[in-house]
Amino acid sequence: MASHTATPFAELGDSLREGGSWITVYTDASMDTSDPRGVAQARRRSVLDRLKAEGVPGEQLATLGDALEGTDGMPSPITRYVLMHDGEIVCNLLFPGAPNAPELAEVGPAPRLVPLVTARTEEFVYLVVEASRDGGDVSVFRSTQVIPEVTEQTQGRTDAIKKFQGGGWAHLRFQHHTEDIWRQNETELAAVVDRLADEHGARLILLAGDVHARQLLVEQLAIRNKELVVQLNANTRPEGASEETLDAFVDEQLDKLRAADEAADLDRLRQELGRDGGAAERGVGSIVHAVRQAQVDTLFLDPAALEDRTLLALDAEPWVATAPEDAEPAGILGSVPAADALIRAAALTDANVRIVSGPVMPDGSGVAGTLRWSSAANTGG
Repeated sequence: MASHTATPFAELGDSLREGGSWITVYTDASMDTSDPRGVAQARRRSVLDRLKAEGVPGEQLATLGDALEGTDGMPSPITRYVLMHDGEIVCNLLFPGAPNAPELAEVGPAPRLVPLVTARTEEFVYLVVEASRDGGDVSVFRSTQVIPEVTEQTQGRTDAIKKFQGGGWAHLRFQHHTEDIWRQNETELAAVVDRLADEHGARLILLAGDVHARQLLVEQLAIRNKELVVQLNANTRPEGASEETLDAFVDEQLDKLRAADEAADLDRLRQELGRDGGAAERGVGSIVHAVRQAQVDTLFLDPAALEDRTLLALDAEPWVATAPEDAEPAGILGSVPAADALIRAAALTDANVRIVSGPVMPDGSGVAGTLRWSSAANTGG
């Protein structure tokens, strides 16, 4: 089974199974312009005008308008993704970065999920720790969120933070006393880091701050968490210190982890495709067949390669079909873009989903997947 990729559909709950009317909005929500409020209002008005032209009633437009507000003070660039189901907002998310898929404002029989998965293919938890000799700050982030889920601060003793500058025995005794206070402060900080890392299942602990405080902190961490630490050799905690260095470091480390995870998943896909009777398939027909049997473990998609294809979204198992005669016993919700239909079916069968670019897809097939069991097993192979 794949161990890295996280399914990003928790916010949708049971609504993903249901028909009715779906509205998808995916738009730039950045405020880094000379007239941020004016630009934000113009974008909001453009989205609502497009939906009004599709027949969305005024009450729903007002609800959507409210949902599109509220990015003042947040770092830019930033992107908003909103889903409304039968007049109710079921998903309203902000993602760091500019839109990395075509912007959307449309009504359909099923949600448009490519932007959500493109932004959240690799969702994981990481900690940012800034250590100093008197304590530190710990923030818990999801890799797809722009603000921390949890922030905690420790404040230790400060009565002997600066080492005594005298000499002789008094100097040595005072220096040892100071070292003990530093170590005690970092022990308290380490306890917070261990607790938050374990509670939230962190995959990275990104550590900055005073060099000696960092050394003492790492010494006190549980072995399982020491292995997650990557250090920035800079003290970013003092008031007035630039945040840009830490932000760039965080982005770099997240990109490295995402790249490593994608490489590992693609390696497994290629290995299984290369084996006789391997647990993998490629191509729309084969993948639709596998998804309908809840056989897919990780679905790999290149939306650009599928942009001219549509599939039928269904209101019950097997969730997706290529033709009306294949829908029974489920009902047909409607014809939707193939990538969105496959993502929805994968989500409803607890499969992982990974968006990849054409050049890295095996044979440029547009869609492939690793399987929970080999297709050969279906025929006794």
